[in-house]
Amino acid sequence: MEDELFDLVQRAQGGDNEALSKIITAFLPTIRCARQKIKKDRQDDLEQNIVETIIKKIMSYDLTQTPDFSTYCRQINQQHDPSNQTQLHRISQEKGGK
Repeated sequence: MEDELFDLVQRAQGGDNEALSKIITAFLPTIRCARQKIKKDRQDDLEQNIVETIIKKIMSYDLTQTPDFSTYCRQINQQHDPSNQTQLHRISQEKGGK
C-alpha cells in the first residue's frame, strides 16, 4: 500500500485529480469514524475540514525528504489543528465522554 500511496501522492502533486480522489477515498473510513464522535450538526463541517487538510498536506508533502507517507499521515492526525482537537474534546465531554 505504501508504494501505491507514494505513487498516488506523486501523481496528485503533478495535477492528477483522480489520484487525489483515490487517496481521499482510502481515508474515508477513518474520516467517517471521526464524524461519529461529534454532534450531527457538525459532522459535515468536520469531514470537509479533514478532507481539506488532507489535500493541503498531500500537496505540500516533500517526497524527497520524508520516507514514509503513512507516518506523515499519523503525524498530521496527532498535530492536526489544536482548536479542532479542543472542540472534539469539548464535544466528547458534553456527550459524557472522558
